[in-house]
Amino acid sequence: MPLYEFQCNKCGHIFEQIQGLDDPAPPCPECGEKSHKLIAQVSFKLNSNETLNRIEKRYQHYIKGRKYKDAVRFLKKASEFVKHDRIKRLQEKVETSLLKNKTTS
Repeated sequence: MPLYEFQCNKCGHIFEQIQGLDDPAPPCPECGEKSHKLIAQVSFKLNSNETLNRIEKRYQHYIKGRKYKDAVRFLKKASEFVKHDRIKRLQEKVETSLLKNKTTS
């Protein structure tokens, strides 16, 4: 079951509780008044090797389809979230391929 954050409507106390998606908001543990569910940032970390493998697999998909511009955009976006030399090397590789295709066309 997921962990949700709630805030009391009266005193503003913020608390967490594990409950089902459709369960009603629990009362505030401080004052007992009604609370509401907060929109919280999702926080998790993937194994870096797993993440890099997924990025490389997506990159290969673009390259096989000769979608070099899409690969460049994808790697640029991926590099904003995952700082790793492997992504930079892929970017350089696809940009070189893109330049080669422009000069041969």
